[in-house]
Amino acid sequence: MIFQYHPYAVVLFVSALATLLASIIILRRNVPGSSMLGGILLSTFVWSGGYAMCWSLATLDEKIIWLKITYLGVVAVPTAFLVFILRIAHHENWLTTRALIGLSIEPLVVLALVWFRPRLFFAEISLDQKDGFAVLHLGRGIGFWINTVYSYSVILLALIILAASAWRANPLFRSQYLLILFAAIVPFTASIFTQISYRELADLDMAPISFGISGILCVYAIFRYQFMDLLPIARERLIESMGDGVLVVDAKGRIVDINPVMKNILGEEPAALIGRNISEVISHWSPNVDQLLDGFETPVEIKLNAKSSHYLDLRITPLYNEREVLNGRLIVLRDVTDRKEVEKDLRRAMDRLQTQLIEIGTLQSQLREQAIRDALTNVFNRRYLEETLERELARAEREVYPLGVIMMDLDHFKDVNDTYGHEAGDLVLKTLAETVKRQSRHGDFVCRYGGEEFVLVMPNVGLEIARQRAEEFHQTINALNIPYGVFNLTTTISMGVAVYPEHGKSKEELLRAADRAMYTAKNTGRNRVVVYREPELSVD
Repeated sequence: MIFQYHPYAVVLFVSALATLLASIIILRRNVPGSSMLGGILLSTFVWSGGYAMCWSLATLDEKIIWLKITYLGVVAVPTAFLVFILRIAHHENWLTTRALIGLSIEPLVVLALVWFRPRLFFAEISLDQKDGFAVLHLGRGIGFWINTVYSYSVILLALIILAASAWRANPLFRSQYLLILFAAIVPFTASIFTQISYRELADLDMAPISFGISGILCVYAIFRYQFMDLLPIARERLIESMGDGVLVVDAKGRIVDINPVMKNILGEEPAALIGRNISEVISHWSPNVDQLLDGFETPVEIKLNAKSSHYLDLRITPLYNEREVLNGRLIVLRDVTDRKEVEKDLRRAMDRLQTQLIEIGTLQSQLREQAIRDALTNVFNRRYLEETLERELARAEREVYPLGVIMMDLDHFKDVNDTYGHEAGDLVLKTLAETVKRQSRHGDFVCRYGGEEFVLVMPNVGLEIARQRAEEFHQTINALNIPYGVFNLTTTISMGVAVYPEHGKSKEELLRAADRAMYTAKNTGRNRVVVYREPELSVD
């Protein structure tokens, strides 16, 4: 395999790793629906991981192989997400055998086309070169659009069902549903944005990048809101068999019901606790017992003294009758030690992700710097000149000030290479670049235009000052003695000067004027400075 270190691939790998970790955390929990949600996150891991490999590899055949692997996740996510939403929204009766078969047809057909007839699915599959990287360009054909419309329709249906369930749910379940709804909308919105701005994003699909965020939100929903933990079941299953400690008190604060888990936490038999006042029982948990009992719904995290690393989540909820009169309280005690450890792990993971994002930003800055710098002389290259000169001219026009350009070319540079070798020629070019850069102002910028040609751009410099500065550069360069072994290398230079707006108002006109002035200097004996003149060039 031929790899390329594209910044997008790094971000995609981070997102894939986040979804994989989230799926592992969810699959380890033995709660209803965890296997389906974990399966969805594993599918997003295949999607983002395969897509990351597409950006990491440099040849077309290798990219196509990983594109096919990517589509294993692409076709699985919409259908799996709809099935998951139907289950957590208690619409399992919709999931008949016929419905499941119908939902599977389109993904299987798309998968077969992508794997065995990809050019029937994509209008074009080609390899483009962008900023020095090999990028897979996919022309979106009719098959692609059919799959996109189908997938969006399935996901939109699932989102509508989830939103309707959130609207009808009680506050506890509504918070769960809304968090999962937000986790699903993030990649959905990113995908729509990709389709709208596909070419502007340089063939980058934003959806896989957002999967890591969705995975973290799903894990947060499970551990913060006990997502999928609570189901409508019988009292004996709910109270006696549940893993949380449950205690019910009446309006006067007397204990009337208790489950075995709470008995173990309190260390007393239920018979000894029934009828006692709750303030006596929980006074050692908090110094403000009355404040806890007077709240509408009070969540408190406590730490048992007997177990310094054992954390419990205490929730006290008032119970009202049909007349909205308080007739008791429900006290639930949940062991959140594992959650605390997971939160610590997630914080460490987020810290690592933040560090990686900083490293990615640094890498992007380095790549940007390398893209605009000449490797030999470390001055700006021609690409930077063309981008920046246009902005400087627009600014000069807006703020009404002149802009000078000096184009310079070493005389008889080929003789230096032929006589002393290319290392000597490189030394001369680097010395010239350093000399011009050192003698320039802070706002000026010097660029290597090509070969032994350099261009100096001087904002807010008029014609006379530009000519004087060119003469100063000319004298300094003529006086150079460059040590090279036992030799002292010398050189002369020809320069052409042009100024905005007298000699040109566009980038092309200004560079053309400076270039013609420089070649006039070459043709009239070299080793001189020439200012561009209309209609004739005058020699200084």
